Amino acid sequence: MELKKVLVIDDSIMIRKMVKSILADQFEVIEASDGKSGIETARSVQPDIILLDFVMPKYNGYQTLQAMRRIDSLKDTPVIMISGLREQVAEHVPEPFEGFEFLEKPFEAEVLIDRIKKLLHVSSSPAPAPAPAPPETTLQQSQALMEKLAATENLLIQGIESLIQREVAARLAAITNKMQKQEASLANLEKKIEAILQQVDNQNKGLMVILREVKAIRGN
Repeated sequence: MELKKVLVIDDSIMIRKMVKSILADQFEVIEASDGKSGIETARSVQPDIILLDFVMPKYNGYQTLQAMRRIDSLKDTPVIMISGLREQVAEHVPEPFEGFEFLEKPFEAEVLIDRIKKLLHVSSSPAPAPAPAPPETTLQQSQALMEKLAATENLLIQGIESLIQREVAARLAAITNKMQKQEASLANLEKKIEAILQQVDNQNKGLMVILREVKAIRGN
């Protein structure tokens, strides 16, 4: 049976590899690293479902979704929007969300698989008979590590964004302070120029008086 296609659009290679390791046994996973390439890939491969990161450079997840909905072959493709902060999505799209499902990072492998199967109307395999729990496999350990790394990456991104905002604010304050000092210096310079012009004017007036006196003496 042909596997359903899942397109993962995320600028984080760790998230893409984690999703691929989770879904590889049940779905064909295609990757795209940003919104623009994601749109072109979706148009080309016609995925059955799209897993779309919200925070990305150039096009964010909502802009990417809007662009795909304008393409006839993609306007009904199920989309799961993922983000570390639900509030980031809600700033652009009022809740309850319509036109896509929302999944918060970090997510459990079982939650992701169940959400995809629900949207694709794929029934889950019957549960096997109870058996003693085997030791954690290397794949499970890898998935757990990837999930932790993804959560750490998300926190780092938020921290970097906060640092950038503070740095920008500090630089703007420094520029404003410098401009204010320059304006004050210009104001002082204008006052000095006005004082010099006043002195020159007074001197000119004094010279005119002297010239009149000299002319008067010569006339006598």
